[in-house]
Formats: sequence, structure tokens, C-alpha cells
Amino acid sequence: MKRKLLLTASLTLMLLSFLIPFAAFAADSASFTLTISNEKPEAGQEVIVSVKGHDLKDLYAYEVNLGYDPELLRFKQAKSDITGMSITPIVKNGSIQFASTMIGDKAGKNGDALLCTLVFDAIGNGKTKVELNEVKLVSSQLASVTQNADARITTEIQGGKLVTFTDIADHWAKEAIEQAVKIGFVNGFEDHTFRPQGLVTRAEFTAMLTRALQLPGLEDAVTDFADDDSIPQWARPGISAAVTAGIVNGYDDNTFRADNRINRAEMTTLVARALKLDLDSTAVSTFSDASQIPDWAATYVASAHKAGFIQGRDGNQFAPLEQSTRAEAVKLILSAIKK
Repeated sequence: MKRKLLLTASLTLMLLSFLIPFAAFAADSASFTLTISNEKPEAGQEVIVSVKGHDLKDLYAYEVNLGYDPELLRFKQAKSDITGMSITPIVKNGSIQFASTMIGDKAGKNGDALLCTLVFDAIGNGKTKVELNEVKLVSSQLASVTQNADARITTEIQGGKLVTFTDIADHWAKEAIEQAVKIGFVNGFEDHTFRPQGLVTRAEFTAMLTRALQLPGLEDAVTDFADDDSIPQWARPGISAAVTAGIVNGYDDNTFRADNRINRAEMTTLVARALKLDLDSTAVSTFSDASQIPDWAATYVASAHKAGFIQGRDGNQFAPLEQSTRAEAVKLILSAIKK
């Protein structure tokens, strides 16, 4: 009997994990809502988000897919409120996938039911949200349906407090990092490190920049790139705002490439556009490696250097094609804020 129960649970979770399309059952009338424990938490407090289903029919197992901003919320755990077996949440790039199933020969849930609760730590400060994007429902007969949930809950973290990091004591960007964290546009990691030499993706930098400059339109997370599905949910508002403001655009094939590491030429160009910097077409870069700066970035880099908010590396090199570190990104964004 025990073996049979485990087999039932395993098959159901495999169904959720591999998204095998069984015949849909009558659950497409279901809807979902999110509730939050604290609409204005202070940095360091827990935030608990609950996922509730409405008008459910024979719900035996489910998978929820959510998006959140890891710069402002740190995911801790998820717990199913339906008795049975759950898988360990899959957390990556601001997305959470969590699945659970009942066990044994029994009917599923009907009507309204609390599916699960998710616990976050509030970090930094500012407005943020959690989104329920998609829910997969499985009946006791292993029929399934996938629904777009389109549910979200917002919160505003208050009083971002200065955090002491264990890896920046002797770093050249220590003051800039502490100031950036205090302002609230970037945060550290769960192990109390900042990882200043860590590399930054295009999505991460765009989100940091738009948050720091408080650009409007963050709620209208609409993008139209060919690889739109690969853009993390937490980064969509910032990228949408940056596209609307003319700060960022895609590549020639209309892809955004959110996970690509941003290089120094790209980073400088985005900041110059964000500031609406007066471009000096006659400005010439005095960096020793100026010949390596791409043509599309040359005027931006030269004008930004002339304006005094970018600097080179050792040996008077700009290193335009080298990937940007977290420390460099923070320093440049702070210079932009002051500008």
C-alpha cells in the first residue's frame, strides 16, 4: 500500500514536472488570488504571500509559477496547504516553480482552497510585487489543464537599512556599494556578501538603472522582443520602462538577451541615454584602447568621459568589451544619480 501511494505521488509530480498534456478537465473556470501578510514591511521583516484558488473542481495536484524581484525580496521557503507531497521549489532568476500533490485514492478539492504560502525576506527598500503567472491543475483522474493566472500583489518595503558585507572592507567601491544599498537599488546575497567582482547581466543592470532613476511606467511590463519568454518576470518592469524611455533596445534580430553579461561599452551607453546626455560628436576618447570601442558606442563613451562620470581602468584603458562587475555598475549608476 505504501509503495502504491509513493508511486501515485511520483507519477503526479512527474506529470507536473514534464508538463505531459493529458485531456483537459472542467477546471478552466477556476481563478486565483494572492494575499500578502504585510503591505508595508520594513527591511529585514518576513513577507508571506498566499496563493488561493477559487471555483476549483477535483483539484488533486497543482504547480504554481510565480515571479518576484530578487533585488527586493529574498525567497525563503514554500509550503503547500493541501496535505500530500511537495517538491523542492525551483528558484531561478526571480522565478519560482512549486508543485504539490495529494496521495492515495481520494477525490480532489472543490470550491475555494488555499493552495500554498511562500515566505520572503524584505530587503532593500522600494515598491515591488509578486506575480502568479501560470497554474497547472491536475484532477484525481490525472487530467490536467494549464491556466494563465494573471494575479499580482504589491508591497512597499520601508526603511532600507545599511548592511555590513563581509567581502568589501578593502574594496575600492566600498562607500559606493554601501550608499547604493542604502538607496535601495541593489542588495547583497544571503551569505552577507556583495560579490563586488561578480558579473552583471543585461537584465540586472537595466533593472538597477531604472530603479535608481525611478523611471515611470514600471507597472506596464510590456516588451516585444523575439526572446520575450526568456526575460525574468522580476526584470520585465524595469526593461519595459527602459524601452519606453528609449534607453535600451534589442539586437538586430530583435532579441534582448537578458542573461547576457553586459559589457562596459553597453553599460555606458545605457546610462548616457538615461541621462539624455548631450552627445559631442567631436569628442575623442583619450583611452589607450580607444580603437577597441565599437563605433555605435564611441560617441557615448567619449561624451560620458568628457562629462566626468566614467573612468578607465589601470593603464588608462576603458576595456569596452570586457564584462562589467557589480562594483563598476553600482559606481556608474551612482554617478548617474548625482548627474
